[in-house]
Amino acid sequence: MAKILLGITGSIAAYKACDIIRELKKKDNEIICVLTASAKEFITPLTLATLSENPVYDDMFYLSKNYSLKIQHIDLSRNSDLILIAPATANIIGKIASGIADDLLTTIIMASKKPVLFAPAMNENMWNNPIVKENVEKLKKLGYKFIEPKKGLLACGDYGEGHIEDTEKIVRETLFLLKKKTLKNKNVLILSGPTIEKIDDVRYITNASSGKTGYFLANEAKARGAKVTFITGKTVFFPDVDILEKVESAEDMFKAAVKNFDWADIIIGAAAVGDFTVKKISGKISRKKEIKLDLKPTKDILEFLGKNKQNKKIIGFSAEVGNNLNRAREKLKRKNLDFIVINDISRKNYGFESDYNNITILNNKGKVIFKGGGTKENLACKILDCIE
Repeated sequence: MAKILLGITGSIAAYKACDIIRELKKKDNEIICVLTASAKEFITPLTLATLSENPVYDDMFYLSKNYSLKIQHIDLSRNSDLILIAPATANIIGKIASGIADDLLTTIIMASKKPVLFAPAMNENMWNNPIVKENVEKLKKLGYKFIEPKKGLLACGDYGEGHIEDTEKIVRETLFLLKKKTLKNKNVLILSGPTIEKIDDVRYITNASSGKTGYFLANEAKARGAKVTFITGKTVFFPDVDILEKVESAEDMFKAAVKNFDWADIIIGAAAVGDFTVKKISGKISRKKEIKLDLKPTKDILEFLGKNKQNKKIIGFSAEVGNNLNRAREKLKRKNLDFIVINDISRKNYGFESDYNNITILNNKGKVIFKGGGTKENLACKILDCIE
């Protein structure tokens, strides 16, 4: 469990801190909040203390009234693993860039050797002010990290840059900085999402895969320092990776996988590749017309890669109705895999399109090395732990 110091400054976006605290705590992190005087005009210490389940700090001179305690800004800076400033105003960015430490939060940041991450929120003209830009660039060169604001509706009624980034991205980037870079200098190729086989210009054959598992695997591999290439079928889940390639059919995914295969150290085949393709009919078939589909097997991508893998590590997935170990072991051997992840899709609210999975991982000897259920995000961590 990491200890994250959350600094909150005087912005209307201070309410976002509530969601940030909640999401970080869901992932088993301890949150300590520090407020500036301006922040207390937008959000109360009581709200933050209730959500974080910890005291909230806001008094630079608390020690003068409590002589027996440790020096507060030094103690807080030493005992945190990371400092997140969200929202971060132009004022706090300017102070840190100029070496000013005139309140509790700025003194903590100045005294800390831990990673510091800013999530700015301000008016578009303020964000694009040359002075603010210069301060941001200066801090970046000094090793401070930024989650730059996005375009959105601002408090003044304008629409433009300056809107604080989504909570999901702030949390993801925070956890990214906390991760040990155990996959640094490794190239990871991830196949994800469903493929589609067109029947005509309107209809196609596919499956119920959402692509969530591949998405979380990519995020986790990236957080561990890997260079990630992500090849995905039809989905709405697109991770922030080094190379992103969108495909449609099984043949498209096969070609993309082969093209990116040589440079990869680790290949994770989490895609739900269609087993059959069909000869496409031009135009749109009349619904009154009776047709027969001539289904032909698609290429087995992982079997092809497994025959040519050399010293690469290849991880396959097997969607099964129930925990079918025999079928998984046969696939493991036939495809020359290093691991196979059995995804039990028979359980209600698990598997395809769900946020939860129930998986069993077998190593290359067919031995069970992990078995359990949980969120796809948490299981992505377990899968990468096994790979490491």
